Amino acid sequence: MRYSRSQKNWKYHNNLIKHSLQNLIIRASRKLMLERLEDHKNNLEWSSKMILLKLKLYLKIELEPGRYELINSKKNRELNRLINSAKDKIDSLWNTKIFKRIISNDIKQWSIMDRKIFYSDGHIDIFCSPDISYKIQNKWNLLRIDFQGETKNASNELECMSMVNWAKRNSFLPLVTEHYIVHTLKYVKGIWIHEKYYPTDEILQQSKQLLEKDVNQMNQLVKKLGPKIDLSQIPLTDNESNCKKCSFKPMCPARDGLEQSKLEQQAMEYNYAKMIFESK
Repeated sequence: MRYSRSQKNWKYHNNLIKHSLQNLIIRASRKLMLERLEDHKNNLEWSSKMILLKLKLYLKIELEPGRYELINSKKNRELNRLINSAKDKIDSLWNTKIFKRIISNDIKQWSIMDRKIFYSDGHIDIFCSPDISYKIQNKWNLLRIDFQGETKNASNELECMSMVNWAKRNSFLPLVTEHYIVHTLKYVKGIWIHEKYYPTDEILQQSKQLLEKDVNQMNQLVKKLGPKIDLSQIPLTDNESNCKKCSFKPMCPARDGLEQSKLEQQAMEYNYAKMIFESK
């Protein structure tokens, strides 16, 4: 979950990267999901043909001018495969238990949240809103949807709890921790996996500490990269599966292979240390 930015170093134009086609399909799918839910609130239902048309439209919007036509002319079959796969993912999302309850009006009180809305904590802007909030009896349920999920790891619960810290800053949502239930729907290996967490004040504090640790590590990374943002020095993951989801892969030194890039980094670090030693 990406949930913070430094107010001091943030510059929007420096954050624009050339996303892969797969990442843009995911972004298009998210926009479609939100619009389709809004239309459902207004009693407007979408046909299969409408879903496909909307996916193509959103993908075209996400791509730079002319890039869609270029891809469509050179990789038409691959493009259609990605679009149809995204549609299947949307269809299966609508068949999950939570979405069925929303669509059938079994859950009557629900709203779509905006991920761009943040709260400030010192010098950090925190982006960790749920995608959907809904109320069942006296509990507010916070749901985040991940179109390219990962298998569960040790930090998942603490990362998800940041949604509660965000919600408690929202004047329309309760301050009492026990009034929340946190949900995630993650698409992993062809299926939607539902995970549920029950927050406590202790876990929320641990979630804040994890955020502070992450921010500290990001600041250290910025120092290591230097003023020229030398990505050749960026620390690389130990698990290549993380590369599949990374938005920065097109710019990463490991874009052509993680193992080879690690060896190249080790050689660069050795040569740099040797140069420093010999200059003394």
